Amino acid sequence: MRADNEVPRLVPGDWARHGAVYVALATVSIAQPLLQLYGENVAVFAAAGFEGAIVLWFGAIALLLPPLVLLSIEIIATMIFPRVRTRIHTVLVWLSLWLVASVVLRSVSIGPWVIDSLLTAGIAVGLTYLYQRQLTMRTWLTMLSPLALVVAIVFASSASSVIWPPAVTVVDVSSKKVDPADSLLRISPKDVSVLWIVLDEAPLWPLLRTDGTINKNRFPGFAALAESSTWYRNVVGTSQTTTDAVPAMLTGKWPKSGVGPVLANHPNNLFTLMNGHLAMDAHEVATALCPKKVCRTVSVTGGESISDPLGTVDTGTTTTTVMPKVEDADQRVSMTSFLRDALVVVGHKVLPAGLRDALPPIDEGWGGFGAVDDLDTGTSEVEASETTTPKVLTAEDQIPAQSTTVSQWQKGGPMSQVPVVEGVVTRASRADRPTLHFAHVLLPHRPWMLTPDMRRSRALPTEKRSNTIIDRVRDEYQAHLLQYAATDTVIENMVATMKKSKNWNRTMIIVTADHGLTFVPGESKRKTVNAKNQATLEDIYRVPLFIKYPGQQAGTVDDCTASSVDIFPTVVATTRIDAGWKVDGADLLNACPSRTSRAIIWADGKAQMTSTFSAVQKRAQYYDSWIPSDGSVDDITRAGVNGELVGTTLSANAENETELSWSLDRPEDFQNIGSERLGFVPAQVQGRLTARRDFGPDEEGLLVVDGVAVGIISELAGLRSGTSTTFRSTLLSRLLTPGRHEIALWTTSKDPSGSSVIRMVAKTK
Repeated sequence: MRADNEVPRLVPGDWARHGAVYVALATVSIAQPLLQLYGENVAVFAAAGFEGAIVLWFGAIALLLPPLVLLSIEIIATMIFPRVRTRIHTVLVWLSLWLVASVVLRSVSIGPWVIDSLLTAGIAVGLTYLYQRQLTMRTWLTMLSPLALVVAIVFASSASSVIWPPAVTVVDVSSKKVDPADSLLRISPKDVSVLWIVLDEAPLWPLLRTDGTINKNRFPGFAALAESSTWYRNVVGTSQTTTDAVPAMLTGKWPKSGVGPVLANHPNNLFTLMNGHLAMDAHEVATALCPKKVCRTVSVTGGESISDPLGTVDTGTTTTTVMPKVEDADQRVSMTSFLRDALVVVGHKVLPAGLRDALPPIDEGWGGFGAVDDLDTGTSEVEASETTTPKVLTAEDQIPAQSTTVSQWQKGGPMSQVPVVEGVVTRASRADRPTLHFAHVLLPHRPWMLTPDMRRSRALPTEKRSNTIIDRVRDEYQAHLLQYAATDTVIENMVATMKKSKNWNRTMIIVTADHGLTFVPGESKRKTVNAKNQATLEDIYRVPLFIKYPGQQAGTVDDCTASSVDIFPTVVATTRIDAGWKVDGADLLNACPSRTSRAIIWADGKAQMTSTFSAVQKRAQYYDSWIPSDGSVDDITRAGVNGELVGTTLSANAENETELSWSLDRPEDFQNIGSERLGFVPAQVQGRLTARRDFGPDEEGLLVVDGVAVGIISELAGLRSGTSTTFRSTLLSRLLTPGRHEIALWTTSKDPSGSSVIRMVAKTK
C-alpha cells in the first residue's frame, strides 16, 4: 500500500497509453485535415520543388511531431513536478481536445472570436471530464491511434504522383519533310528555337485603348511585340487557377479542375516532347511538369558574338540588365519554410474566424502564403545572315537552373521574378543551337510593388474597407497598372535584346498569361467566379497572346477564336517535333480553328464563352471611367475629380484648411528613396484622415512633396464632420528622388467656373 506522500512511479506502460491518446487526438485535429488538403492539392509540393522521399518525410512529421511534442512535454514536466503528473496529462489532453473541437466546429460562429474560442474551450472541458471519469472513453481514444496509419496510407496514395514521379525518356517523334511551298515559315524547322514567357494575373484589357488597340504610350513593350508578331487578340484562357491553366497550355489539353500540376498527371507535355530534341532552359513555378533530371540545369551556349554581332556601342539608351546569380543549391524550398506554411494552413483549420482573418491568405493553393550585361534597348533591327544558326557550335555548358520556387517569390516579391525573365532572354539571344526557353513568372501578379521606372514600393496590407467601394478597388487597380507597366519594361527589353541578336529570325517568341483578374466592385478578384456576371468572366479569362513566328517580317492582328490550349500544337507545328499525341488544341500557324465557343473552368464549375473581341474592348471602356485607357503611364496616378493636378507645382489660392487633420504611415520612407534599379520608392502610401467639418463630394486631398502634387486622396470626398477614415494614394513615382523631402496634405475642389480651389492643411497629427 502506497503512503499518501509517496510520489507515483513512472510506468513505461502509462507513457505508451498516453502517447497513443496524443497520436489519436493530434491526428484528428492536425494531421488528417492537413494531409488531406495537401494530398488533394499536390501543387503545393510542385511549387516547393518537393518529390520523392521528402514528401513522405513531410507526412511523417505532420503525423508524429505533434504527439511527440506533447508526450515529451509530459515526460519532462513530470520529471520536474512528479506530484502533479496526472494534472499535467489532463491539461495536455484538454488542449488537444480543444483543437479537435475547434476543427469540428470551424464553420460555426456565434459571435466574436473570443466567444467562439470560449465555446470550444468549454466543450473541451466537458470532454476532458469524461476522459478522466470514463474508462471507456480513455480506451476508445487509445484504440483510435491506428487512425494515424490509415491517414498515412491515404496521404501516400493521394500524393503518389509526387512521391513516385515517372521515369524520364526521350520521346520518339515523326520526321516530317518540309515542303517550302507549303510552309508559312522562312526558317527551317530544324533551326527553330522557342522562347515562351507565361505571365501571371495579366488580363488583356488593361493593355487596350478604348478603340481596342494597344496603348503604345503606356505599354510600349507590348506594342513593339505586336508590331513584330501575330497578336491573337480574341484568345480565351482555360482556368482562373494557375495550376489548371499552365498545364493546359503545356499539354494542349482542356484542363480538369483539381488535377495536380505534376509530371505523373501530365506525362505528355512540352518538356517531355522536346527533351532530347532541343536544348533545355525551363523555369516553372507552381507547376512541376518538367522532369527534374531534365530541368535542374539550363543550357548555356554561344555568346556575345551572337547576341551582339556588330558590337553595338552604348548610345546612352542602354538599359542595365542584372543577371540572376546562379546558385549550386538544390531547387527546393527549405523544410523549415515549408513547415511554416503548413502552420499557416493549420491555423486556418483550427482558429476561429476572427483570428483566421489575421493569417496570411491561402487562396493560391500552392504555398508561399524573393555578371551584369549591357543590353541595347533601341528598336533598330540588325540585319541577320541568311543562315542564322552559327555553322560551328560551341560545347554545350549546363549550369544550375535559377530557383523559381514560390518560397523565393514570397521572400523577394515580384522583384525576384525580373531576373528570371532577363536570364532566359539573355540565354535565348546568345544560344548557338535550337533551344526551348520557357519561363512562367509571377508578373504582374500580386503583391503589386514594382513601378514603371523599375523601382519597388512597399506592399501595403490587405485593404480592410469593403470591396464594394469603388475608390478601394480603384486603388488596387492603380497598383496593378503600375506593376503591369513595369512588366512592359521587361517585355520591351526582351524585344530589343532579341532583335539585336542573330537568333531573332529563327526564334519562335510566345508571350501570354495563364489568366487575368477582375476589379469589378463586390466581386472576388478571381478566387470565386461569378458565372452570372459576364463582365468578370471577360476580365478573368481574356489574356494576351503574341506569337512571333520564325522568319516573320511584320506584325499582324488575328481575331481567330483561339484558346490557350492552341499554343502547344502551334509550337509542334512550328518546330515539326511531333510525337503524334492527341490534343484538344488547334495549330494556329496553318489554320484558324472553327469554334463558336471556348471552354473555361473554375474550382466548382465550367462554362462556354461565345463572346468576341468586342467584349474585351468594352472592358477597356468600362475601366476607362476610373483611369484613362488612352492615357500615359503618369495618368495611372491621376484618378478622381482633380487628378489633372498630379504632377503640377501648387500654390494655395484660398485660406488654409484648419478643420482637417491627418497622419501618414511610415513618413520616414520619403527620406530613404533610392534611385537605382529595383531601389525603394514609396509609390503607394496609406494614412488616416479626421474631419471637423463636412467635406463635399468633389473635395479631395492632394499629397504634396516639395510643393508638387504627387497623388490624389479621394477618401476625403464626402467625409463627415467628426469622422475618421483610412486612405491610400498611388503616387507619381518618377517625381520622387533621393534626398530629404517635405510631405504635406493639401485639399482641392472645383468652384462653379471649374477652377481648382487649393488649400493647405494647417494642422497635422
